[in-house]
Amino acid sequence: MKIQGRAFTVLVGLCLLAWAGAGMGQDLKIGVVDLGRLINDSPQAQRAKTNMANQFAERKNQIETRTSALRQDMDRLKRDGSVMSEDERDKLQTGIRDRQRELQMQQSKYNDDVADAEQKEFDSMRSDIRAVIDQYADDNGYDIILGDSVLYAADAVDVTDEILEQLKTR
Repeated sequence: MKIQGRAFTVLVGLCLLAWAGAGMGQDLKIGVVDLGRLINDSPQAQRAKTNMANQFAERKNQIETRTSALRQDMDRLKRDGSVMSEDERDKLQTGIRDRQRELQMQQSKYNDDVADAEQKEFDSMRSDIRAVIDQYADDNGYDIILGDSVLYAADAVDVTDEILEQLKTR
């Protein structure tokens, strides 16, 4: 609810600013950027996805291989447990339980490492996007460029495509 209140306050402030600027005979140039689209479609985002996939591919494959082997042993226990000797069954159950714990720890560490790397990539990408938006606004005489909190914007004020084109040159 606080975010909606802030968005409403910002919107009212912008309307007052536009109204005041229009009253003084000044035209206010406003642009809108779809940040979600910039983040998903920019070349920086594509590079980040590729880097992340390459960086974590080996660990992901190792976890998937271990998960598959664990499932096979669990299936074997389920299928053959009743005909196994008690010692053999207990040994298999203990091994499965130990491997499950180890796999959960590895998966948790993997998830944490991926999240940290994604955050670093996102911070770097956000910095590039912000710099391009700022330069675009300066170069094209925009007074305001709005982002995420816009509920509606006409296509005439959407500058997302132009920003994406400039991101491609970086």
